[in-house]
Amino acid sequence: MEALLEYAYVVVLLPLISAAAIAAFGKQLPWKGAELGIAALGIGWLMSVGIAWQTFMNSPMEPVEEFFRWSPLGGGFVFELGMLVDGLTAMMLLLVTTVSLMVHIYSREYMKGEVRFTYFYAMLSLFTFSMLVLVIANNLLQAVIGWELVGLCSFLLIGFYWEEKSNQDAANKAFLTTKFGDVGLIVGVIVLSAGMFGLTDTPFNIIEINQAATDGLLSTSTIVLGMLLIFLGCISKSGQMPLHVWLPDAMAGPTPVSALIHAATMVTAGVFLLARLFPVLAQSALVMGVIAIVGVITLFFGGLLALVQDDLKKILAYSTISQLGYMVAAIGVGGYTASIFHLFTHGFFKALLFLGAGSLIHAVHSNNISDMGGMRKAMPHTFWTFIIGSLALAGFPLTAGFFSKDEILIAGEIWAGGGFLTGNLVYWIGLAAAGVTTFYMARACFLVFAGENRSHHPPHESGKQMVGPLMLLAVLSVASGYLLSPFSPDQPNFETWTQTPILDGDAVYPFTVDETVAFGVQGDGVIASSGSVLAAEAGDGPVSVLHGVPSWHPDLLAIVLVIFSLAVFLAWRFYGKGLPEKDPMLQMGPVTRALVAKYGFDDFGYRYIVVPVRDVLSRWATTSSNTYIDGAVAGVGKATKSAAMATYRTIDQKVIDGAVNGSALSAAWWSDRLKRIQSGDVQRYAGAIVAGVIVLVLAFAAAR
Repeated sequence: MEALLEYAYVVVLLPLISAAAIAAFGKQLPWKGAELGIAALGIGWLMSVGIAWQTFMNSPMEPVEEFFRWSPLGGGFVFELGMLVDGLTAMMLLLVTTVSLMVHIYSREYMKGEVRFTYFYAMLSLFTFSMLVLVIANNLLQAVIGWELVGLCSFLLIGFYWEEKSNQDAANKAFLTTKFGDVGLIVGVIVLSAGMFGLTDTPFNIIEINQAATDGLLSTSTIVLGMLLIFLGCISKSGQMPLHVWLPDAMAGPTPVSALIHAATMVTAGVFLLARLFPVLAQSALVMGVIAIVGVITLFFGGLLALVQDDLKKILAYSTISQLGYMVAAIGVGGYTASIFHLFTHGFFKALLFLGAGSLIHAVHSNNISDMGGMRKAMPHTFWTFIIGSLALAGFPLTAGFFSKDEILIAGEIWAGGGFLTGNLVYWIGLAAAGVTTFYMARACFLVFAGENRSHHPPHESGKQMVGPLMLLAVLSVASGYLLSPFSPDQPNFETWTQTPILDGDAVYPFTVDETVAFGVQGDGVIASSGSVLAAEAGDGPVSVLHGVPSWHPDLLAIVLVIFSLAVFLAWRFYGKGLPEKDPMLQMGPVTRALVAKYGFDDFGYRYIVVPVRDVLSRWATTSSNTYIDGAVAGVGKATKSAAMATYRTIDQKVIDGAVNGSALSAAWWSDRLKRIQSGDVQRYAGAIVAGVIVLVLAFAAAR
């Protein structure tokens, strides 16, 4: 089994091979290529389970790193193509392959009859491959390649129905918004890796970068600038405000694509990269403070936008933005484990909710919850699985979302105990956002499943290929939470499985008083790691944030239950009998207007980015093209033509042709003279021979 870790790259290659095979032979197969994608992901999933099991049973364990290195430029600079398999990698392999396999199976029924069915499966497999390239990368250069491939595949799948312009616009918006952040990512990688030159021949190697940062070999300016630029890429890819605007519009793609994007691939890439570089960003209070504040803003204000949505997929999209905010905020308050644990559990219940939404949309041919209602009796399997997913998303006790989200709140509480203001923000605003999440999911559930059916199509339960993945994901939406809960054994659990070995030493994290005062630190404000514990030294002494055995927090449990009950009661009060004549969420005056306008981000982007680019920059580009570039090209063409004509008249006509013609005339003149020798008179030939002999005899005689 241990050898399985060394072959983890096979998990990455399988979907690439299936994508190529589907594109080449898919249309000739009975299932039009779906069988190749499902088989490849099935094998990859089995291998991922084995890798996770091996990692779990032997945690904590040393990372397995395999690589191929070459130095085409010389000078001690070496490129790498390799893999890094540790607990974080194993967790992501398991999450990505599980969700992708469920989406592959589900899509065979959901996408049945689509003209581009084979193309869809090829792109689905390529999308999975792209994310796995990022997950397994042992160096930042390879990670950027996977990152960019993920963006490209999402662009192609969001715009799958490209016949409609709105879908084209959504794909373009997603691509361009994320590309803006990607510029920051690439520059940040360059900045961070530049600090490694002189320290190693492999400056992009992730393990070496993390180690150099914790050993104090990277300057503060390199860490701050590099990580803030990389975080800009994470803001755009993981839907953090204000670069979240592409994510709701990404619902233009097929629902299975939405599930894959929101649960296991595109949006989790940013959080994963922050987790992978956590030992680096943990060296700066400024970086952690910025990350925490952006996460807090996103988790609350992103969730509020779901309150006024009618499109079920957009409700789930805004909930994804909010949950990603939790993950990012957790990183910012030192909750490394809490962040990736919520990423893990969220992947299962968010995939369940999107696929459940797809089942509902498939039945009534509408995305709008105002067109549904009374679906509980007609679609019992979809109903119960969707309810389980909603409970997990809301953080109902004993579901996976409860354990992972509460770990984040506890991390914030502990961070606040160390004197950090951001810890209080994460704790209290996180609790408020949990209430908002519960309310809008209860609202959606009441409007979809309660009251009378408002659809123009009689609802019906989906087939086994759609219901099966829903049931499995419903089980995981509960069971996955117990990998890190008070019910799990002390050793090993999810914490020891995914811990960062770099932080196991006694390195001191250089947070000075001046750096941390802005973030509310009281006391000395020194951050240090002790064993596997990231601790905040303040007036109350060291506090555990990164690692620690899960325990019950009765006060938090009571608060969560009260918030959940109040939110569900309010939702039942407003929507328990079905769709009201006037939706209370649309009757809140300025608040409703702000939420419907999406805080004006889209209008701002359209007015000050799209319009200037389209109307001003495009005119300038047209003028530049037509006047300057075309003029320059025409000028070069004219000059070239003049030079060619001059060459023709002088060199070709006079020199070359003159030489050729002169040679011909000379040959004609000489031939005219020489032809007289050939008279045909034999007596003349004999006389010439005799004369020649006499000349030769006289010459030899004179020579003697």
